[in-house]
Amino acid sequence: MLKLRMSVLFGVLFSCAAAPGNELRPERTTFPTEDGVTIVADYYPPANRAGAPVVILLHMFRSDRGAWRPLVPGLHEGGFAVLAIDLRGHGESIKPSSMKLARRAIARDEQLFNEMYRDVLGAYVWLMDRPEVDLSRICMVGASVGCSVALDYASRDRSVDAIVCLTPGERYLGVGSTVDIVEVGQRAMLLLATEGERQAIDALSKLNPIAQARVVGQGVVHGTHMFGKIGGIESEVIAFLRMNTRGDGSESVAAAVDGQVYFAVGSAADIKLAPGKRRLFSSPTEARARGLTGPDSPLDGRMIDTADRREDLPREELQPGVDRTPRPGSKRD
Repeated sequence: MLKLRMSVLFGVLFSCAAAPGNELRPERTTFPTEDGVTIVADYYPPANRAGAPVVILLHMFRSDRGAWRPLVPGLHEGGFAVLAIDLRGHGESIKPSSMKLARRAIARDEQLFNEMYRDVLGAYVWLMDRPEVDLSRICMVGASVGCSVALDYASRDRSVDAIVCLTPGERYLGVGSTVDIVEVGQRAMLLLATEGERQAIDALSKLNPIAQARVVGQGVVHGTHMFGKIGGIESEVIAFLRMNTRGDGSESVAAAVDGQVYFAVGSAADIKLAPGKRRLFSSPTEARARGLTGPDSPLDGRMIDTADRREDLPREELQPGVDRTPRPGSKRD
């Protein structure tokens, strides 16, 4: 009840108030992608509004962001900021009209679906301006082709901490996941499917043993249709995300999305990064686990806070620089 009252009090600031029946009311927002699509999304600010982990929700084919409503209250109560987007050609994400996005989606245009990772990138950039969000703790939940999009994006962005896939496939609508799940590496992945669609989770989990595959029911219950039909599915998803976005209490470090070296947050190398290229990791240990290199404690043992943006640092402290060479065999080649 206290959270409900606080939500109403801060409704002007966050446009997120309690609706009848204790249903959360989102902030409707829009943001552009790098190739000019206007994405429409629902944003649910975190209850505590300070340093919250964030989850991005990616829906199924011929669905929209509203399919996630059964999952949102639990995520919100679990301390997450939640962003549910309409993928291009779906829901309200159909502009500009010159791109014929809705028509291409209905026609199953494989190029359209292979460009959906750009929608997630646009979401990430939009989240960078939200002071209540901690982007060193970010995760995604996908359903059906949304799983493919989540794995595609995570294969390009090593800052993603955890992914939950509801009925993933090896290749949905031209978006292949067999290479992506390998490139995600040793990050937390939970693959859920009912017995009638378990073949894909069995195959994908063999490609990356870190991925946990679990059959959650009999028959065929696909993607977000599991909500309300598979007992405990919402709680399982939320518990997995909470477990894998906790961090270890260390200072965050930064890196370029296509870089190989991490450095202190607020350092000269960090400040020089273009906003859309900057990524955060919750600790040097996490960054190293994802293939980045750097000192145990950046800048000779001194972590520089973002507020301490000094231009007079000795030249040796401005290094290491950023190696922007793509990883061999990655999608950035």
